[in-house]
Amino acid sequence: MRFAPPVISVAMILILSCAGLRADVSDAAGPNRRTITVQGEGKVHAIPDIATISIEVRQDGEDLDSVTSLVRHAMGKILESVKAQKIDDKDIQTDLFSVHPKLEYDKHSNPRHVGYSVTNRIHVKVRDLKKVGKVLTAVTADGVTSVNGPDFDVDNPQVPERQALALAYDDAHAKASALAEAAGVHLGQILSMTPEASSSPIRPRPLMMRAMAMPAAVQEQEPISAGEQTISATVTVVYALQ
Repeated sequence: MRFAPPVISVAMILILSCAGLRADVSDAAGPNRRTITVQGEGKVHAIPDIATISIEVRQDGEDLDSVTSLVRHAMGKILESVKAQKIDDKDIQTDLFSVHPKLEYDKHSNPRHVGYSVTNRIHVKVRDLKKVGKVLTAVTADGVTSVNGPDFDVDNPQVPERQALALAYDDAHAKASALAEAAGVHLGQILSMTPEASSSPIRPRPLMMRAMAMPAAVQEQEPISAGEQTISATVTVVYALQ
């Protein structure tokens, strides 16, 4: 392979602008070592196997003890309904308990205390996706203020993440091999390999119910579909050239 005489540095850069690929062939590792840098991408489609539901009870009133008692009673009924679906205690977690004073302002912007707002929110992890609709239907009849979710996820994401990384390396190696062949050189040893954090897209919450809409909405079990997730990974590989 013939090289043009050096002007500033002894380097040759190959740029392949196909699907956003950029590959560099240079002697950055030393005056007698040429390298090629490629980035590969891998994607794995995974079926979610858990769902998380956020359930909130909120009450407003003048007397703090009375309001707190109402919230406690409503959340107690919700917990009974959740556990009746054989959800383990370890999968039920209090996410928020808050007490805020309620204020009103006169025409001069002077505050006046008029009561309290008490909120209790729990997160429920459902490991049997067939129960998601049953849990939603059960809790919406127990004085709940709002339900958010379900958020579907993979309980053991390391498995598809590693699969995506392996595919990303295969992609990077295939690109490097194609470039080396086109340039009339041979791939040598791997000098460095840098994986990027695996990621999956943010999933919208497909269901959100509030108290005022619930009586008509929960006559039957809610139909729920988990769909699938796409987990992606990238890896940057630097090869020596021979």
